[in-house]
This record gives sequence, C-alpha cells and structure tokens, in this order.
Amino acid sequence: MLLALGVPGGRLAQGTGERFFPETGYTVREPFLGFFEAHGGVNFFGYPITPAIPEPPYEIQCFQYACLRRDPLAPPDQAVRLLPIAEALGLGTPPIPPQRIPLGRPFRRYVPETGHTVSGMFLAFWLRHGGAPIMGNPISEPSVENGRMVQIFQRMKVEWDPVEQAVRPMNLGESYAHIRGFNPRVPARIFQTPSPLRIYIAVHRPVLASGDWQTITVFVAEENGQPVFRARVRIQITGQGPWLLETDETGKAVVHFPVGAFPSGTLVEVHGMASDGLRQAEAFSSFRIWP
Repeated sequence: MLLALGVPGGRLAQGTGERFFPETGYTVREPFLGFFEAHGGVNFFGYPITPAIPEPPYEIQCFQYACLRRDPLAPPDQAVRLLPIAEALGLGTPPIPPQRIPLGRPFRRYVPETGHTVSGMFLAFWLRHGGAPIMGNPISEPSVENGRMVQIFQRMKVEWDPVEQAVRPMNLGESYAHIRGFNPRVPARIFQTPSPLRIYIAVHRPVLASGDWQTITVFVAEENGQPVFRARVRIQITGQGPWLLETDETGKAVVHFPVGAFPSGTLVEVHGMASDGLRQAEAFSSFRIWP
C-alpha cells in the first residue's frame, strides 16, 4: 500500500535545523534532518510518523518506509544510520544454495555477507541509494507479493511498480513502528479504502494486416464510471511497445501505431495497465493479423 508522492511536503521552521511536516504533524530535526535530505527525503523515506524517541544511548525516529537511529558515540559522519528493521521483524529467507550463485553476470550481483543476489532494477535502485551502507544487504531473493515483484533488504523493503516502471520503497517503517508500540501517525489518506480503479481497452481494428495502422484507446474510470484524469497508463502488445501515456479530462489515452510484421493468423495480445498513484488496474484485449 503505497502513498503517491509528488512534490515532497514539509516546511522549514523559523531558524535552521528542523523541518515540520503538516501531513503527519511531526518535525524532523538535526542530525536526522541532514541525513534525511541527503539521501532522498520524502521520496525515499516517506513522511515522519513518530517524533524522535529516546532509547538510551540511542535516539530513533521512524518514517513510512524506514527508521533512523542516532548513535551519539559514533563519529559525526556515521552517527545516523537506518535501523535494520526488516531483520528485526524477522523478514527474509535462507541464503541461496551454492549451485545457484551466479557467475559472470553483470546485472546480477551475489552478496556473500547475506547469501542472496540483487539484480536488474532492484540492483540499480540499491546502488543509486547507497547500497549496503544505506539499505543494507539483500536478505531475500525477488518474489511476488500481491501481484508485484518485491525484494527485502536488511533496512528496507522495495517493490517494482509495473506502471511507472520504477522501484518504490514499501511501508516497512509503519509496520515496525506499530509493532514497537510507537503509535505512529501516518497521513490520513493512507487509511482510506478507495474504490477500485477500472480500465477498459478498445481496439479500433480487430482484424488488420501487418504494417497497417492500429489505434488503441484506454479508458480509466472510477467504479461508478467517473473518468480519472491524469492516470498513468502503460500499453504493450506482443513484440511492440510499451507506450507510456496519461489520461485526459475524459479519462482516455490513445496510441496510434503501425503494426509490426506478424504471420497471418497471429492473435496479437494487448496488455493495458493504469495507476493513479494509489490504485492499479489492468486489462487485456487482442486483435488478429489477416491475411
């Protein structure tokens, strides 16, 4: 359950060294603030959901996706670190067997410290956000949860968003804060139960020849039929695309393209996905190549 994050919220208080977030009513102060802003801010950590909590000799503050800990005895540049909350929650899976360790694959990396691999877009996200010193090492292989690919690291859990084609942090900080009894306060709209998102695909030419132009219209609507404006749409057909679009005021997105070379009689599948940042839906259609 992810919150759609556009322009990060929060405002600087009078003076320096702290930032107030009206979304949750909490303030982030130094040295947490400097670390928070240097490593991605709201987009990477989410909003603060607790105040700074003393746990002598440490101090902890939790965000939607992660929790930070300050160690007053550590050197200043190492005083703030992410807590290994995924490990603390008992997440993760046993190390992979030796025969599955990949060799010589540039887009898949084996991490011997935890006995797991990280690859593809998860690897890119992990490296871009500081690797093991920030997120910790992987403690699971990628797996599917609720229809999405996820991977667990020592300090964070992430998922692949197939509509936005991006890796996003998951709300593990909230889970940890609840279990610890920190009484987290999250943005109210996270708790709303939105109505399902609907997506409809219209193929304008059900039968056509290779090289002909095809038009596909996607309509995204609320459960009651009300159009959804500016929903993100991803359309892909067999061997072509994807096309990344956005719906207009009528809830429609249209793609017009020449069909590639297919043998006569081929049934070309159309896969459409839509998201408004909080909800996601998908639909399928097809057209046939003839003659």
